[in-house]
Amino acid sequence: MVNATPNMVNAQATQEALRRSWSAVRGFLRLVLGLLLVLPASLQLGIAVYAHSHQGMGESVGWPNWTGWVMALCGIGVLWRGAGLRRSGRQKMAEIAEKWAALEGQRAEVERVFSTLVGAGHYESALTARYELAQAERARLSARIAEHRSPGFFASLSEASGGAEDEILAQMERLADADTAIMAARDFFGFAPGWHDVWKTEVGPIIEDLDILDDVADTLESVNTEPGILAEIEAFREQVGDHKDAVNDLGTRLEGGQIAPAAALEELDRMTNEARASAAELIEATLATDASSRGRQRYTRWKNAGIRLTAANAEYDAAYWSQDADTDIEYNPAATIRLTANSAGVDLEGLPAPATGVLSAGRTPIYLLPMYLDRYLTGDVDEAGGGSSSD
Repeated sequence: MVNATPNMVNAQATQEALRRSWSAVRGFLRLVLGLLLVLPASLQLGIAVYAHSHQGMGESVGWPNWTGWVMALCGIGVLWRGAGLRRSGRQKMAEIAEKWAALEGQRAEVERVFSTLVGAGHYESALTARYELAQAERARLSARIAEHRSPGFFASLSEASGGAEDEILAQMERLADADTAIMAARDFFGFAPGWHDVWKTEVGPIIEDLDILDDVADTLESVNTEPGILAEIEAFREQVGDHKDAVNDLGTRLEGGQIAPAAALEELDRMTNEARASAAELIEATLATDASSRGRQRYTRWKNAGIRLTAANAEYDAAYWSQDADTDIEYNPAATIRLTANSAGVDLEGLPAPATGVLSAGRTPIYLLPMYLDRYLTGDVDEAGGGSSSD
């Protein structure tokens, strides 16, 4: 569910070949267009100067028309842009080499820290899944870098040529975040200096989850008329609020040594799982009571997980509201110890959006931001049973 299949790898290779071909065509056209714009005025000026030099000083030079100069300036702009893209491409290749060397340089230390943590039994199952997914991503990225080559001259003049390098750099960034998560786990489990910052990062996805589920409760309330379900929604709101208070209390308990770090992470898992399960039950009960044609379509879509996951509707946003600080707290959701949609090796694009907001890596949950749950309640259903483009 979260690893690339051979078919997917082949499809990526085909897509890369097509992109290279298209980049070469665009780069060639850029060069031709730039020359066509620059050369007429340049040739006209050269001919005029040549003629003037042979006809004597009495004759004035036949300067190109102003439109020729405008064309020449546009041509220079087109060629200058191409040169800039070529230079940027070379810089990205150098950056890839530098960052990959840095990742490989710290690999042994990360592996040693991971082995120590797992050997001590700290959050073992989830941490192992996190590490194994990152390692699988590292292997795929290593193969991609080995196969990747600098674009040819024409391709290097096109905007499309930089897409592959940008993707590789983004993958590297996630791998670096995965390494950061392992090192952060060491600091967190050992209460090393800076563990408070690690905890702020770990609670980020939970607070985002609970805020989204609070919004889902608003939607449930707006589409419901059943008194029994409305009472359950109110109870759900209280549950979400209690969980937010409990998250804040966990930090205090950690500070006082009343709970171990691994147990605190497991408590975060328990709270988000409980809240997600309650939200799913309320959504199903709400959809089941709608006997209209649209209601039946939405219920069928819900039962068949008819909405598809995307980064936009399932990845965490890197900021959450802190009641204690009374401000937004920024964090890196790709560097959490817990396994989330933003973690290295997780490929969710196009998968069915689960009612629970959780995918799996073996027996380990991968937490998604349940942003899409509102669409199951309100979005129109297209002919294929999924959400319409207006959802």
